Amino acid sequence: MVNRQRSLLVALSLSLAATPGLLAGTLTVRPGVPNNGGSARFAGSQGLEIDVATPNRNPAFVQSSHPAAEPTYRARFYFNPRTLTMADGDQFDLFVAYDGADPAPPTITGNAVLRLSVGQAAGVKQLTAFARLNGGTESQIATPISLANAWRSIEINWAKATASGANNGRLDIWVDGRPQTGLTGLNNDTLTINYVRWGAVAGVDAGTSGTFRLDDFASQRTGYIGPAFPFSDNPTASSFFPFIQGIYAAEVIPECAIGTFCPNNAITRKEMAKFLLLARFGASYTPPACTVAMFTDVPCSHPYATWINEIAREGITSGCGAGVYCPDGNITRSQMAVFLMVARGLPQAPCPPSTFLDVPSNSPFCGWINQVAAQGVTAGCGGGNYCPETLVLRGQMSVFLSVTFAIPTHVVGP
Repeated sequence: MVNRQRSLLVALSLSLAATPGLLAGTLTVRPGVPNNGGSARFAGSQGLEIDVATPNRNPAFVQSSHPAAEPTYRARFYFNPRTLTMADGDQFDLFVAYDGADPAPPTITGNAVLRLSVGQAAGVKQLTAFARLNGGTESQIATPISLANAWRSIEINWAKATASGANNGRLDIWVDGRPQTGLTGLNNDTLTINYVRWGAVAGVDAGTSGTFRLDDFASQRTGYIGPAFPFSDNPTASSFFPFIQGIYAAEVIPECAIGTFCPNNAITRKEMAKFLLLARFGASYTPPACTVAMFTDVPCSHPYATWINEIAREGITSGCGAGVYCPDGNITRSQMAVFLMVARGLPQAPCPPSTFLDVPSNSPFCGWINQVAAQGVTAGCGGGNYCPETLVLRGQMSVFLSVTFAIPTHVVGP
């Protein structure tokens, strides 16, 4: 069987045969906004945003009519629940594949062969998967998969059993490129997939409101699809790849231009202030308004003033000297050690001895550098050295922030 892939690359791409179910909930095309530090996109320049309407919660979805009685089906897409509010116990179907004749939305024909449902428990959003069996019941994965409030890559691989009684149907799941516990041994040889829906497909509960975003839907019959590659300068062979993909998905560090991340560009002190707070508190965080400038070279009219004022208020920095912050200056690796550990609420580690050959025990940074090493944030720059005066680059910053604040990375799976 020949592979066939369809992608939602820009807006409602015709290659997806997209039909929006514009009912009470609202589905809109959302432009990607480059270089703003609070947005991300994975395909083209646009994605989708679902507004879960209140109080009417009828579906809003895109339908792909490309499947045709498929015995195997694979799909991968990006989902961001950051601005979605749910009550514990609430859920809705995010992705559903059906076996009926291709209908005009909102009509449903046939049965739901597989479902991906998003819910919330103990304040954490979760993904649960269900697969229909021959007798009409569903098999459900044993443990829901936790979803952080950022862009998540979700890939599924469904196959019906090869024959009656074979009981070898399956549903495999990957999140951010990592395999999750799926379903095997399914008795589902009589089922096929004929069309799929993606969005707020069904069952939106009363405690759910706000919006969520979707991007880069791709489907095919067989074979791993894998991650989207938003940056031409972040090859999978790079040791920075999973960190850059993850920090971008968390909406902490944006692209430097459309399609590029600029991993070898130096971080400025003003950027550091914003990235540090977004990594610590999440992409929904907004610092208090600037009413009184804390540094003479950062007036309240400065675009980074609120971020710089906040890291000063929190004692993360006192500036670069005599009441100034030097917003356009760069950050050295020794300075970054202080910023990271103070933001984490960690003290200096003992020094002497120094962990690194090029960091003297009498250096004011020695204890902080020892602490970032003790926390596993960095192993240095090689040869037993730390390179304390080397500037921090965007690729390195992705690693520092990801490890310090436990931001999930994205990898290439099987």
